[in-house]
Amino acid sequence: MHADTACDLPTFYHQTEDHYFAATCSQHRHYNACINAYFTGEYFDPWNLLFIRVGSAPMGGAMAAPLDLLRRIFLDTRVVIHEEKVGAVAEALIGLGFQPAEKTTAMVLDLSGFVSSTDDRSVQISLTRNLAHWAVPLGNAFSMAPEGVARYQARHQRALEAGQSLHHFILSTEGQVRCSLTLSMWNGEARLSDFGTLVDFRARGYGTRLLQAALLHAASLGARRCFLEATMEGISLYRKLGFEGLFDYQAFTRGPVAIA
Repeated sequence: MHADTACDLPTFYHQTEDHYFAATCSQHRHYNACINAYFTGEYFDPWNLLFIRVGSAPMGGAMAAPLDLLRRIFLDTRVVIHEEKVGAVAEALIGLGFQPAEKTTAMVLDLSGFVSSTDDRSVQISLTRNLAHWAVPLGNAFSMAPEGVARYQARHQRALEAGQSLHHFILSTEGQVRCSLTLSMWNGEARLSDFGTLVDFRARGYGTRLLQAALLHAASLGARRCFLEATMEGISLYRKLGFEGLFDYQAFTRGPVAIA
């Protein structure tokens, strides 16, 4: 990692994060450099979900507006908070009915010297615009209901049709898709998202092969670094590929609020 860019890495991370979520969500609101909200569907769609993400920059007084929104909104909601901001926000969220959920880790890989270590001819890796193929491993890996898969696929389809810089990868064996992911590009930086492998085909190295192919593609497009948000289960795999942790996120969730 270049020392002169280390202090900017969280900023680059949040920029790629904002680009990805803004591209794949129907609406978004930028409160300030620290706080952003993303709606995954039309505002009154019952399948809607609201994400609020609190990042590395100073919050100032900007959290007052999203907290007011959370008091008035009835949607299934997730708030993801930078580890250093949890103490300032958690009490208010719990008072609104939120519960702590999983932790994730923001990570980065310097692509300047990245070299793939596998060349397996038994798998087929390709970019696809047929998102029905891409969506299958995601639905299986994350136990999504068919209607949820269809809506998620439609969001990505709209992003492609709008010309967003999203690249959808699939890995297949014997003519069947086994895993998939999304690479997004923003201003010379890359981000990996939506990484999923069919449950019955895990622990075969397929995910590693697909990740390496996507990273090589990002480098070929001129990306200097690649960022991702890792679950606790996936962090060891990413470290083996050379990713380094930047900071942790803590998620808080609240289900739909019944209207009296």
